[in-house]
Amino acid sequence: MILWRISAYADLSGIGGLRASGRWHHLGRPVVYAADSPAGAMLEVLVHLEIDPEDFPTTLQLIRVELPDLVSRAELPPLPEHWKSDPEVTRAMGDRFLDGRSALLLPVPSAIIPCTTNYLFNPAHPEASGASIQAEKFPLDSRLI
Repeated sequence: MILWRISAYADLSGIGGLRASGRWHHLGRPVVYAADSPAGAMLEVLVHLEIDPEDFPTTLQLIRVELPDLVSRAELPPLPEHWKSDPEVTRAMGDRFLDGRSALLLPVPSAIIPCTTNYLFNPAHPEASGASIQAEKFPLDSRLI
């Protein structure tokens, strides 16, 4: 299984989750967000940026996360109709997944791209050590912002 993320840091420590809340977790929990494609990973980054193209960070890398095909995956409970507009709903679900440590991955729907799956990667799960990463510089095409 291959997952993708765009980050300035080529690691899977989940330290960013300790510093800020995300759609699927509250601040203080290590978590790594990844996408099922490089394009999905890019859009998940771009949706949070409000910068001019010349100010785009030059430190970002495209990170390929390789996992064994049979890693454990949790199943997301049914989402309420208003899940995109109420981050507390999704954060509570993500927190339960991270705290339970029952699986390495939780597949979650993208809030910005229909029919696209993102993944919460739990760095505290024992299977996390089986992941390998490759990173390369990520140049942004200025037409995107």
